Amino acid sequence: MNINIAVLEDIPKHYKQLAEVIHNWAEKKEYAVSVKWFHDETSILGSAFMKDCNLLFSDIELKNADTNIPADDHIKNGIDICTQLRKNGYQGNIIFLTMIEEILKHIKCEVIIISGYASFEYAQRAINISVAQYLLKPVSPEAIERCLDQYISLHSSDYYCLHKDNNITRIPFNDIISISRLGHDCCITTPSGLYTERTSLKNMEQHLPEPFIRCHKSCIVNINHVTSLSGSTIYLANKQTQTVGRNYLDDIRKALLRIAQ
Repeated sequence: MNINIAVLEDIPKHYKQLAEVIHNWAEKKEYAVSVKWFHDETSILGSAFMKDCNLLFSDIELKNADTNIPADDHIKNGIDICTQLRKNGYQGNIIFLTMIEEILKHIKCEVIIISGYASFEYAQRAINISVAQYLLKPVSPEAIERCLDQYISLHSSDYYCLHKDNNITRIPFNDIISISRLGHDCCITTPSGLYTERTSLKNMEQHLPEPFIRCHKSCIVNINHVTSLSGSTIYLANKQTQTVGRNYLDDIRKALLRIAQ
């Protein structure tokens, strides 16, 4: 999966810290991410990057980078800017970062806000632009990673997102018959054809829902596409067969019995 992430933050140090957490998370999860920094209204509203942006982390109280003076008529705050982004057609998730605990009592949203300032007025206005949640500054790496994990969970629950050569292919989980290791790649078998991705079988297994079960150290099958089990051989809906490893045979039998009930 390739994720485009924008960060609206006027303090370079804070942006760098956030970007480092995001890149470390992506490396662990084997996702491709593009992170772009914006420091004010002009830079973000005029950017083509926002057309394909999936997730926006936004500070609320933006300051003049040179004078450290809070936003005035010429420097809009994060909520103003996010409101304009929504009007311009931005449909991605927004996350506000803030230091004010009281605001959390009034928000249920799809944007994440980062800020050291807030009031109930901010909370009311944020509701109107569908904010996902607030994170309190200083934001821990664990909190950022939880937000990213939640985003993945919400947007890939019915599909496996295969990323290859900067392209994303969404494959319905129901269509996947089996996944096999092929050298350094994984080969995904579907009724419409084969797909390959440079990743490990172990990493793919972490993103698969319950119908998928390992039948061999080099193969995972969708139990809903298994037509029968004879001895240590699985027969699949596409007429192919797969040998079941001795250590996985009992789990395969139990899984088949569960779906037969």
